Amino acid sequence: MKKYIIVGGGTAGWMSAAILSNVLKHTNVEIVLIESPNIATVGVGEATIPSIIDLLRYLNISLEDFIKVTDSTFKLGIKFVDWLRVDHHYWHPFGSVGGKIDTLPFFHHWSLCYENGLKSEYTDFSPAIVMAKNNKFFIPQGNKANLFSSSDYALHFDAIKVAAYLKDFSLKNGVEHISCEVSAVNKDNEKIASLKLTDNRIVTGDFFIDCSGQHALLIEKSLNVGYQDWSEYLPVDRAVAIQSEKNTSLPPYTESIAHEHGWRWKIPLQSRTGNGYVYSSRFCDDETAYKLLLDNIDGEQLTKAHFIKFTTGKRDKIWHQNCLAVGLSSGFLEPLESTSIHLIMKTMLTFMQMLPSESLHQATIDEFNRLMDIEFECIRDFIVAHYCLSQRTDSNFWQWWQTAEIPCSLKQKLNLFMEQGRLVNNDLDLFASDSWYSILAGMDQKPKDIDPLCHISSLQVVKEMLQKRALALQHSTNKIPSHQEYLQQLIFQKVKTI
Repeated sequence: MKKYIIVGGGTAGWMSAAILSNVLKHTNVEIVLIESPNIATVGVGEATIPSIIDLLRYLNISLEDFIKVTDSTFKLGIKFVDWLRVDHHYWHPFGSVGGKIDTLPFFHHWSLCYENGLKSEYTDFSPAIVMAKNNKFFIPQGNKANLFSSSDYALHFDAIKVAAYLKDFSLKNGVEHISCEVSAVNKDNEKIASLKLTDNRIVTGDFFIDCSGQHALLIEKSLNVGYQDWSEYLPVDRAVAIQSEKNTSLPPYTESIAHEHGWRWKIPLQSRTGNGYVYSSRFCDDETAYKLLLDNIDGEQLTKAHFIKFTTGKRDKIWHQNCLAVGLSSGFLEPLESTSIHLIMKTMLTFMQMLPSESLHQATIDEFNRLMDIEFECIRDFIVAHYCLSQRTDSNFWQWWQTAEIPCSLKQKLNLFMEQGRLVNNDLDLFASDSWYSILAGMDQKPKDIDPLCHISSLQVVKEMLQKRALALQHSTNKIPSHQEYLQQLIFQKVKTI
């Protein structure tokens, strides 16, 4: 392929351009990004998962520089408030929880000890969550093993500033930027041949990347690729977002607080707080949602409300002919687990591993779509699990969930866990066993049995070991800097990351 055309800017467009230009910078391949000057970017994807750090390393971007420019803070996990029932909370940590004991998953030994008087919750053995609870943060050096070595982290950031940062990165890598709208898509047989712009220019290309958001200008309106509607599993279809003054404290985690018709996010940045309410229009109107959000923000409101409509689901094919859909044009999974930016990255990085030659090979396209189907479906199942395991019945929305149909793949996962505490073995699932166990334990799911080999180990010895581990984690956490202090040290280059 000699020329790639990206349609659309924002996080999806400029992240695609950054990845593509970074890999192809020593070739003669042309990359052109066409961005409408009249379409504002959504700009509310402000929370991420640890794969964002992998992307910065992949692009050889300095973490310190990125944090300074994008108003970033660190994220150690998500605190879920009122999901199981009102006045209850649990955590989803980044990194490991505990470690194998006598070759068996930590969850099984913890579960046996917990049933026999251990007071510590499952995620009390996550270094990330112990830090999060204490508003502390620390990045351990790779050559110095310690109690925090198994923790992981992501970022909160200003999505508009991230798009601008990646735009600058891409332009330095030689990406051509055209500020204009696409007025027509010209096809040659079943493939896209060129784009006509509103200034009557014709832009030709070999391969086209659709980052036009929910408009899906190329993949849907031109190539007629359908969309799988998953609202039968995830009925939320609206969000309202506003920004407010920063908190006096700076917690290193995202908060997800369940409410009557959905849930509310709270994302701390260096200079402000991002807030949003995700809800179902079947049970709640926009005015009610906006009032609920306003009633629950801390500090003064800084921006007008931004309402977003969406349909949860995915494109039938994310890669079709000479077109790849990235971002909202490929699908949308509600932001409960901060996976939107990850899916942009995953789509592009998987594409780079299967980069087409001049000829498009259908077997390669089919394999790409198979892998992305698995990615979307695994994330969907993980999100649905947060809802369907709730005990709440205090509104029509939560009552609906008590009898809601869930995907067959999730039924299989939950049934396997409830029998003997085992998880489906799937290396392609974004969320590893520690994540699944954290959610299931947090939602008070108790399996009927556990691995019988747990009973070979001495219960008393294991229990004492876990008690000492919990105390050691807390003791070590007391010695590290606060999240705010660590950020300041990083910004002023008093600490170095790896």
